[in-house]
Amino acid sequence: MDDVIDRVMTTFAMMRSVDQAELEASRIKLTDYLDKLTAEGQHDGQRLAVQGLAYMRELHEASGEHRA
Repeated sequence: MDDVIDRVMTTFAMMRSVDQAELEASRIKLTDYLDKLTAEGQHDGQRLAVQGLAYMRELHEASGEHRA
């Protein structure tokens, strides 16, 4: 699971300008989200990464983060 989280975080950091503190807070939320998906039976790493990236985009758009 750590490799999926790292892949999502790295990709997201390349897409958006987010400070380190925000990234760390987001990592915790992302981990909880992916743990939930895994508990529901999702185990495909590629699919989890795509869902995780979509979650990160929604999370930061909802918080007012709109920088590209």
